[in-house]
Amino acid sequence: MNPVNQQIVLATPSARMGFPTFPKSIQRRIFDFYIQGPAVLPPPKDSDERQVLILVCKEWQGILESTPGYWNAIDFAQQAAKLRPNDLIRLTECFLSRSGNNVLSVRFRDVLQSNVGRHVFESVVRPHAQRISFFSCTVTKETLRLLFGWNPVRFPMLRGIDVGVIRDFDEPVVSSLVVGGSLDITGFQYAAAPRLRAVVLRILGGVHPDDMRLSWGRLTRIDLADTCVLVHKFMKIARECVFLERGTFCIDFTRYFGGQPTRLRMVLIPRLRSLRLRLVQPSKDGVLFGSLRAPVLEELCLEREEIGQGIRDMVIYETLLKGVNPNLKRLVMAEYTIPMTRWFVPRLNRSPRMVYQRLDGVLRSCQNLTFLFLGSGVFIHPLDLDRMATGDFLPRLERLGVSSVSGWDIIWMVQRRNLASRLPEFPASGPSSSPMARNVRPVALNRLRLCVMGCGLGEADVQKLEDAGSMLALTHGFLLKPIDIADARNPF
Repeated sequence: MNPVNQQIVLATPSARMGFPTFPKSIQRRIFDFYIQGPAVLPPPKDSDERQVLILVCKEWQGILESTPGYWNAIDFAQQAAKLRPNDLIRLTECFLSRSGNNVLSVRFRDVLQSNVGRHVFESVVRPHAQRISFFSCTVTKETLRLLFGWNPVRFPMLRGIDVGVIRDFDEPVVSSLVVGGSLDITGFQYAAAPRLRAVVLRILGGVHPDDMRLSWGRLTRIDLADTCVLVHKFMKIARECVFLERGTFCIDFTRYFGGQPTRLRMVLIPRLRSLRLRLVQPSKDGVLFGSLRAPVLEELCLEREEIGQGIRDMVIYETLLKGVNPNLKRLVMAEYTIPMTRWFVPRLNRSPRMVYQRLDGVLRSCQNLTFLFLGSGVFIHPLDLDRMATGDFLPRLERLGVSSVSGWDIIWMVQRRNLASRLPEFPASGPSSSPMARNVRPVALNRLRLCVMGCGLGEADVQKLEDAGSMLALTHGFLLKPIDIADARNPF
C-alpha cells in the first residue's frame, strides 16, 4: 500500500473518535465561525454553542475552556432570576475564571430587579469591575441609585454602557414623576469611569433637565433615542460634545424648562459624522435648526412626530441643512404619517391624488447625496422628479427610497435618469443662471425601494409595477411595498 494512502487510512479512525490531526489554532478558527454571541447564564440546554462543542470530546472541551475569548462576554438571561443565588454565583465564577485576564462585557437582562441579580452583582461583578469594558442593564431608578449612586463602582476600563431605566410597577405613581435628582448615575461619571466613550440611555419615564450630569465632552458616541430631552438641554449637551462622532437624540419642542427664551447660541460639533434626530412637535419652534453646525457630517436621519398636520413644513429642514456639511452623503426623512381623507386634493377622473410636500429646497441643499430615503407619506412633486431625472437635483444619487400614489412617476423618473447617465453629454434643465445649468450627467440609480400608497390597489396593479421594476435591471435590486388605502370618499 502506498505510504501516503496508509497514513490517510490510519488517520481516519482517530478523527472519527474525536482526536483531530490538525493544530489547535486551526480548530479555534473553526470554532470562531460557530460560536456567535455572548456566553449566556444560565446556559441554555440545547442552543448554546459552547455547551454543544464541549460535549463532543475531551480535547474540544480543553480547547473551549482554555480560550478566554469565548468567555469574556457574559449575558445574564431573565431565567437566571429563578435560580438560587449560590448556584448562579458558582456558574458565574466558573465562566469568569475561563475568561482569564481579558476585558469583560457584562449584560443583565431584567435580572438586576431580582434579589438573585443584585446578589450576583455585589458578589461577583463588583470584584471584577476593573476588567469590565462594556456594561448593560435595565433597572428602576431606585435600583440605579443603590448600585451606582452613593457607593459607586469604579470601572477603570469601562468604554461603553447601555442603561435602561424603567418604572417599578409596585411603586406609587407620584414617586415615578420626573423630578430633579431622581436619577443618579454617579457611577458613570469621569471619576468612576475615566475611559467611558459610548453611552446609550433609555429613560422611558422622562428625565429632569438638571439630571444626566455626564462628562459629555469625552464621549464619541451618544444614543438618547429613548430619552426625550428639551431643546435647551440638547443644545447644552451638544455644546460640550467636542469629540462626538455619532449621536442619536430625541428632542421635545413642546415646552421649555424654566421659561427660558427660545434664543439659542450657535453650536459647533466639529467631529460629528452621523446624526439621528427624533423631533417631537418641531413646528412649535424651529429656532434650533439654524443654530446647529456640523461641518463634517456624512449621515443625517430626521424622524418627525407631529399631531394632526397633513402637510408638513419642510423649510425647517432647509435651515438645518445649510449648517451641515455640503458633502452630506446619506439623508433619511421619516414623518410617521398615515394619509387621511382630508389630505387628498380634488379628484381627476375619480382618481385621488396625494398632497405633495415641498422638497425642492431640501433637494437643492444637499446635491452630493448618494443615498436618500423618504418615509411613507412624503411625496416628491412631479417637477422635482423631473429635475432628479435630468441630474439637476441629486446628480450623484445611487440609492433611493420613496413613496408614491401610483408608483409609475417614480419608475419613469428612474428610467429617464438611468438613460441620461449613459449619454455622452446631457445638459441639465433649469435657468441658465443656475449653477446646475451645465452639462451634467447624473449617476445611474442602482437600488430603488418604492412604497406605493394607492386607493383600490389590486393584485394586477402590483404585478405590473413589479414587472416594470424588474425591467429597470438595477444593480442592487428593486423592492416594492404596496399599501392599499381606503377610498378617499370614505372616512377611516
